[in-house]
Amino acid sequence: MILEKRTFDRATFDIDCSSLLDPDEVITSVTTVTADRGDFTFGTPSVNSAEVEYEEENRTVAAGKVIQVRIEDGTLPEGKTELMCTIRARFVTSLNPRLEATVLLRLTDEADACEC
Repeated sequence: MILEKRTFDRATFDIDCSSLLDPDEVITSVTTVTADRGDFTFGTPSVNSAEVEYEEENRTVAAGKVIQVRIEDGTLPEGKTELMCTIRARFVTSLNPRLEATVLLRLTDEADACEC
């Protein structure tokens, strides 16, 4: 799954870590959230305290397995209309002292065609 964000957006995004964790393992703290490019501002990350339902994927993720973080701003290189960025979340779990999840984020300034 690729996250999508416009440079103006200020929104909370989910980083689903369930595929990295054992069934009984949960995230106990988030150390950092960074990006390899794009000049984002990150809010304080949190861990989901209740199940998260992803209706479009027809699945539910248990509490303690999703990092939720507000991502603001973002800068595109001059002359570019989009930029693919890697978001890295480093965290501690009930079983592991150090894990990292990565997710791709597509940064853009163009609106997708939609039926509004």
